[in-house]
Amino acid sequence: MKFNGFTLAEVLITLAVIGIVCAMTLPVITKKITRADASAKLKKFNSMMANAIILSEQANGPVGEWTAATAENDINTSDFFETYLKLYIKYLKVAFTSDIDSENKRNTLYVYLNDGSVFYFQKGKCVDFTFDVNGLKKPNLSGRDQFIFLLCSDDAAPYWCNGRHWCPYLRSSAGYTKQRKDLLKECKNSPLYCSALLEWDNWEFKNDYPY
Repeated sequence: MKFNGFTLAEVLITLAVIGIVCAMTLPVITKKITRADASAKLKKFNSMMANAIILSEQANGPVGEWTAATAENDINTSDFFETYLKLYIKYLKVAFTSDIDSENKRNTLYVYLNDGSVFYFQKGKCVDFTFDVNGLKKPNLSGRDQFIFLLCSDDAAPYWCNGRHWCPYLRSSAGYTKQRKDLLKECKNSPLYCSALLEWDNWEFKNDYPY
């Protein structure tokens, strides 16, 4: 009786081919999953902050009057959080220490969210928020896992948020509306501006996203 089957060499070759295909496709799949997770968290954070500002305005007055944006003086981040945000967002914990960025000033408050992300903020022309989609995990780089948002006063909004008070990092000028090609160029030149590109793309990472 004759049996038809695979030789050991044929099995090994087949397994090797499968391994090569997996090695080629796994990074692509992983990248898509990572970007989809980041996209979902960015949408959630932006929506959470926009809603928190609306609710906080009812108790604390117009957001445009919360800070004096023309002066780049420090703010007490703990007081700012307690006054304007604490009651209006869901979070896990707050802390003044973090491994994310050791160069930050000691008064920087880190707010840890329930989905594993974290944000912290400091005073510039506006209040500059850094949102890190994967918390303490590396690479901790702008445009990759960290994305910048601004909360601007009435004075600063025309120059930094195109007239808005809450926006992704976006420098604007009177009468000038940027198109996607402009935002993509700015993102390539400086990852600080990538959050504005992502907002244009509905917080999705398109194929030409540079990071």
